[in-house]
Amino acid sequence: MAQPAHSSLLRNKKLQMTISAERSMDIIRGIATSDARQRESSADEITDIVPSLSRADVNTIAGVVTAAAVVESNFAALESELNALLALCASGFLDIEFLENLNTIDRDSTPGSLLVYINDLLE
Repeated sequence: MAQPAHSSLLRNKKLQMTISAERSMDIIRGIATSDARQRESSADEITDIVPSLSRADVNTIAGVVTAAAVVESNFAALESELNALLALCASGFLDIEFLENLNTIDRDSTPGSLLVYINDLLE
């Protein structure tokens, strides 16, 4: 009896653990909180879990992190958010249009070291 085509694809595909919807939502809540230390911590956590993210997770999280970065007033949190976006970019899954709003960050009031991150993300 012939095997269904999808079963051979599953056997040949490298299976990857993905994070749960609950963990993804916890990270998103952490990025969206009013507590700068929590935003920084959640952004740092993203860099640790990138290998476990699906394409959908990468793009969902990147959209939230980009929105947070655009309005971020705490430079330590902003650095972590930009670093998380760089890690998400490195996954190869990120659709670049999720980063377009970074163009609205006020470059005159942003430290030069953080502008390097922004320029790298927008290249």
